[in-house]
Amino acid sequence: MSRNLQNFIDFLIKWPIIYINNNSLLEKRLKMRQRQQKIVEYVNKVGIASFDDLGKLFDVSPFTIRRDVDYLDKAHLVLRIKGGAQKIESPAQFREAQIVNRMQINPKEKELIANCAMQFIEPGNSIFLDGSTTVSWLARNLAKLDPEITILTNSLMISLELAKAQNIRLIGLGGVFDPETYSFVGFEPDSQADSFHINKAFFSSTCLVPEEGTYENAAFNAQTKRFAAHRSDKVFLLADSNKFGKKALIQVLKTSQIDVLVTDKILSEKDALAFEKNKVQIVIAGNHK
Repeated sequence: MSRNLQNFIDFLIKWPIIYINNNSLLEKRLKMRQRQQKIVEYVNKVGIASFDDLGKLFDVSPFTIRRDVDYLDKAHLVLRIKGGAQKIESPAQFREAQIVNRMQINPKEKELIANCAMQFIEPGNSIFLDGSTTVSWLARNLAKLDPEITILTNSLMISLELAKAQNIRLIGLGGVFDPETYSFVGFEPDSQADSFHINKAFFSSTCLVPEEGTYENAAFNAQTKRFAAHRSDKVFLLADSNKFGKKALIQVLKTSQIDVLVTDKILSEKDALAFEKNKVQIVIAGNHK
């Protein structure tokens, strides 16, 4: 028996037993405890799991699965990270919403979208790459292809992906290092930065509301993204459909500022109409028509 599972059992034993006449309430509590135990076992097995995957696996609402993970995090049985839960034995420095964790959430969709976005990058381009995990897949592809382009970024992870590329000219935007996003934040445009001309900017986002725009939790990154979007001829958003219809702390870009959306699928006709109204070109990854 694993240490985590034993900790979970010990935790339940210490929990005060209340004799309740209402059998349905008792059954509900027992079912919840059984589900939470299975969540611990599953996360220990796979290492990391998103809220969406856990909700589908255990057939419960997003609210319920987040409540379960919050409970298990407080009990030190799993680690609650941005977008899901992680195995407790993971190194402490990867506890929160760092890119190392997020790279493992919906990786197939992100890789598919990044592969599709490669078609828009041409030799001689000057492009901006944000520090998102989807764009990290794009940077990985670019490092392998090594085209003669210029890349601006505020992301340490993007820079590391591109470090060995011989033909890519890499320019880092300054600021204060944020260990949770592996990016330099608080960038303040100066006269030199104002002279930058960016052909294409590639972003992702924490959330996307088709009628409104992109949302992020990392408020300090917003200024850099807005600057890059303002200086770019064309703005590309790489976002999987799991992000649609959700909001985070701060709105970064309006839908009208997005020129091209590369995604895995459009969830509804309402979303499609919202993008069409804002003149956003939709590109479905994997659709070769």
